[in-house]
Amino acid sequence: MSIALAATGCVADPPAAHKVSRTQTAEGLGPAVIPSDLHGKTVQLTYESGSGGTATFADDGRSLTYVAADTGRRTTSPVAIEPVETGIFLVTWTDDGNGAVISQVQDYRTGRLQGTWTQRADASAPYAIESRTGSVHLTD
Repeated sequence: MSIALAATGCVADPPAAHKVSRTQTAEGLGPAVIPSDLHGKTVQLTYESGSGGTATFADDGRSLTYVAADTGRRTTSPVAIEPVETGIFLVTWTDDGNGAVISQVQDYRTGRLQGTWTQRADASAPYAIESRTGSVHLTD
């Protein structure tokens, strides 16, 4: 009977789950840099599908310059940055080269991003929405 109770006690009291603090990234458990805003910052964007690149936000936070990693193409566009909560931002801009509207949730606590690209193949084509996920981190 005591063996049955001991076994039941082990099941009833499992060890506590490991929690990642807000100062660590979930992937590497290393220090995470959590910006209070994105003004004047440069970030590296890496996507699980499609090209990545760097985005440099203007000091006033009203525009960004994006440089594609695969082609080196540089575009500068107005940007909207909306804080969601500490270290998480909704960032939206239009690519001035192809007219795509990019909208991303950039989470600097976890280093992850989720976003959509809305674009059309040509002016007469319907808009297509593509979802992308990936990683984001400050480079400076």
